[in-house]
Amino acid sequence: MGSLRGLLLICAGLVCTAAVRLASAGKWADASGVSPLPRRVVVAGGAAALLRLPRPAAAAVRARGGVQWTVALPEKFSVSRQLESIVRVRVEQVLVAEAPGGLQCKLLLIPFGQQAAGSFDSEEQLSLARYFFDGQGNPSDVQRSLLNSVSRSPGVVSCTQRGEATAMMDSAHRRYVTYGYELERCIGEVYDGECLGTSSKRITYATVTMSSVSQFRTNTERERMAEQGRVREVNVLWLLTASAPDNAGVDVQQNLAAIVASLQVP
Repeated sequence: MGSLRGLLLICAGLVCTAAVRLASAGKWADASGVSPLPRRVVVAGGAAALLRLPRPAAAAVRARGGVQWTVALPEKFSVSRQLESIVRVRVEQVLVAEAPGGLQCKLLLIPFGQQAAGSFDSEEQLSLARYFFDGQGNPSDVQRSLLNSVSRSPGVVSCTQRGEATAMMDSAHRRYVTYGYELERCIGEVYDGECLGTSSKRITYATVTMSSVSQFRTNTERERMAEQGRVREVNVLWLLTASAPDNAGVDVQQNLAAIVASLQVP
């Protein structure tokens, strides 16, 4: 009965289409304190009003990615960059896609350590790793770290949280956190928090998770090192964002939420 109630709540919200598809496939597993269904139950913030609105018809989607990641992307998106596998571990845009109406989807790979210093300080990196690998902390802490990173980006005038972060766990016990925010960016000079140039506002939905990725460049090198009992892996953060101009309609926002709900890192 509890599972049925959870399914009805999901279907009332932004990610109904993705929730039904993934729940029927058995992708998501129950875990203490973590929702058993993907990906998002909106309970607060401006997006909460969407719970009362009808969802759009499901759009045709296509799975993008490879052995290291997958994202279900609507066919209307044009992909300009897609890395199916990671050979050299570095900060990388793994997926970049756009659709009419100013819609954007990006999957960013951030190796932790020195390469992540431009996005997260050492305390934030430690906090994120503890949550995703050890379950210490809560989704709101993850959301706070990610939004702080966005706020520090050049040209950002404001970054406002939308709703509450939601935690999920898949059948392999990998944790995912989904959240939303509104962003105002300035093209031009920013003085005392005010944009003196041209500003633009966007609504963004995001899902973040972490995994370990091998630093071996070839399968031959990996096999040779495995024979010697040597392991060379780095912890990486996967950040999927789907965004639209701030005047995007409810149906567009629902589709963006479904996209970020589809991220899977084996």
